Amino acid sequence: MKIENIELYYLSMPEILDEADGSQDALIVKVEAGGLVGWGECEASPLTSIANFICPKSHSAANPIRDSVINQNINDLNDIKKIIQTVKHKSLMIAQTPHTFSGIEVALLDLLAKKENCPIYSLIGMNDSKPKIAYASVLFGKTPQDTFEVAKKLKNQNFKAIKFGWQNFGLNIKTDEDHLVAAREAIGKDLDLMVDVGAIWGTDVEEAKKRLNIFKNANITWLEEPFFSDAFYEYGELTNKTNLPLAGGESCHSVESAKNMIRFGKVRFIQIDAGIAGGILAGKEICDFAESNNVQYVNHTFTSHLQLSSSLQSYANSSKSLFAEFPQQLKSLAWDLTENHIDIDENGCIDIPTGIGHAIKINQSALEQYKVDVEIYINKEKYF
Repeated sequence: MKIENIELYYLSMPEILDEADGSQDALIVKVEAGGLVGWGECEASPLTSIANFICPKSHSAANPIRDSVINQNINDLNDIKKIIQTVKHKSLMIAQTPHTFSGIEVALLDLLAKKENCPIYSLIGMNDSKPKIAYASVLFGKTPQDTFEVAKKLKNQNFKAIKFGWQNFGLNIKTDEDHLVAAREAIGKDLDLMVDVGAIWGTDVEEAKKRLNIFKNANITWLEEPFFSDAFYEYGELTNKTNLPLAGGESCHSVESAKNMIRFGKVRFIQIDAGIAGGILAGKEICDFAESNNVQYVNHTFTSHLQLSSSLQSYANSSKSLFAEFPQQLKSLAWDLTENHIDIDENGCIDIPTGIGHAIKINQSALEQYKVDVEIYINKEKYF
C-alpha cells in the first residue's frame, strides 16, 4: 500500500502563557494508507513544522518533507526506514526537519502496526514490555511552600519518584535550597527526587558547582539539563569534577547528537523526546547505544498521552532503563486530545499500552475545539 494523505492539525489553547509547559499547543499528524489511519504528534512550534512540511524547494537538500513521504510504499518496516533516509537527505538543510518528521514517523509506525495487528514496540522488534517507574513531572512552585504542597500531594497519589523543574530555579542559591528542602521534607527520604533546571546556566559550569552541596543534601537522583543541549564539554566538565548524576538530551535533534551527549557529556541518564529526535526508531537506536554504555534511557514528554505512549515504545522491554517521565500539569488541550489515558498503579509504575499501534485513541471533537485555522499561499497558490 502507498501513503495516500497526510493531514496536520494545529491545535492551541486560547492563550499561550510564558511558562515551560509544552502542553499549550500541538501539531497532530494523521496519515492515511490502504484504508488505515495512523496518528502522531510533533513537539513544539506547530506553524514552523507546517512550513517545513509544505515549503517550496530551495535546493536539493532543502525540500518539503511532504514530497519525500506522500505516495511512498508502506508495507513493512523497511519502507519506513527508507522514507527516514530520504527525508534526512532531501530536507537536510532545514533545521526543523527532525521535529516535523518525528510526528510523521510515529504516525507511520502506528499505521503499520495496525496493519500487522500489534503494538508498535512489537513491530520494531520487542517481544514484550516491562513496567516503568513513573516520575511525576511538575514545575517548581512559586514559593517553597507551594513546592512542599505539590510534593506532598504527589506522594499521596502513590508516586515513588518526583521531578521538579524550571520556574525560577537556578537564579538564587538560597531560594533554590529552600525549594529542595521543602520537596525532600514532603516526600521523605525514600522517594527519588529529580531536578530539571532547563539549561538555565547556559555554559557556566561554576554556577552549577555552587549548588553541589544543596543537591547532595537533597539526595537528588539526577540534575537535568544544567547547560545548553550542545554544551557537551560543559556537561563532561561538571561530571569529571563531581559525582552528581547528570541527565540531558531532550533537545537532541538526532541520534548522533544524543550519542555525543553520552560520549562527551557523560550523562548517566539520556532523555529523548520521540517528537524531537526523529521518532520512535531513533529513540530505540539511542537506547541501545546508551545501555551498551551503562547509561539509562528515559523518555521525555510534556504533552499529550499520545506522545506519552509514543515515547515509551522505544524502550518498552528494557530491564536496564527504569524510569518514565509522567507529566502532571497538562493543559486541557493535551488531556482532552485523547479518549484514553495512561495511569500509574499502586506501586507507582506505568505499563506500556499493549493495544494495537500506540493504543491511544484521538478525540475527534478536541481536534475541532482547539483547532487553529491556517492558510498559506505563495504567489496566490494555496500550499496549506
